[in-house]
Amino acid sequence: MAGRQAAKAGGKSAPVAARGARVKARGGAGGGSLTDRLAAVERERNALKDELEHTLARVRQLEETQAKVRDRVTWALDTLRSILERKS
Repeated sequence: MAGRQAAKAGGKSAPVAARGARVKARGGAGGGSLTDRLAAVERERNALKDELEHTLARVRQLEETQAKVRDRVTWALDTLRSILERKS
């Protein structure tokens, strides 16, 4: 089952637009000129770089949000503990 899932996931490693560009470059009679293929690879690299930057920014944002939530939960627990201590 893991092998089947890995096979299915293998085609999803690149964005759809980049996969389409690769298929077109390979599907031609000679596969396109070397400069055309290089340009396609550079475009794909730039798209992946942009996607990575966007993903890293999102991860940073999520980590900041998680830290804020953790601080608020800690504050709420401390407040509840102090209320319980006063009642005891």
